[in-house]
Amino acid sequence: MKIRTLFLLCILLLTSEVVMSPTIEFQMKFARIRQALDYLERQHYEMEFIRFVNDLGHNESLNNWLCINRIGCFGEWQFAESTLHCLGFRQVTLRKFRKNPGIFPREMQQKALESLIKVNLALLRDYDHYIGDTIKGVVVTKSGLIAAAHLGGAGSTKRFLKSGGKANSKDALGTSIHDYMRKFRNYDLE
Repeated sequence: MKIRTLFLLCILLLTSEVVMSPTIEFQMKFARIRQALDYLERQHYEMEFIRFVNDLGHNESLNNWLCINRIGCFGEWQFAESTLHCLGFRQVTLRKFRKNPGIFPREMQQKALESLIKVNLALLRDYDHYIGDTIKGVVVTKSGLIAAAHLGGAGSTKRFLKSGGKANSKDALGTSIHDYMRKFRNYDLE
C-alpha cells in the first residue's frame, strides 16, 4: 500500500512539474523521481522475494529450521543431503544434523536456498519463453518455476514444461510439479 501511495505521489509531482518548471529544473526533478521509483521497484522485488522464501519455508516445514521429514529431507526448506553436497555444503549430513542441528543453522540454510535458486534459474534459463504460457490451467511464472525446481529439480521442471504438463512428476510425499507451479505462481519476482 505504501509503495502505491508513493508511486501515485511521484506521478502527481511529475505532472504538476511539467506545467510549471523550466526544462533544467524539470530534468533534475525528473531524475530524482526516477531514482525514487527505481528504489521503490527494488524494494518491491526484495519484499516479494522475502515473502516467497518465507511462504516456501512455511509450506515445506512450517518455517521450522529443525524439521526432518520422513524421507530424510531436513531444515526449513527440506533439503536432501545430496542437494546440499552439490551446492558445496559437504560437511552437512542428515546424521550430523540429527546429532547437532547447529551445524546447519537457519542462516546457513537460507544461503543454501539462495544458492539452489541461482543454480535452478541457471538450469532453467532456456525455458524463460514458457513464462506467461498456461499449462494444465496454471500460468507459468518465474516464482512457480523456482518452486517447482525446488520440489523436483530443474530436470523434472523442464520435462513438465516440454510435455505441456503430461510429465508431472511427484516427490515421495505425493506433491507434484504442477502443485508447486500453481501454489507459488503469484509472486512478482520478474
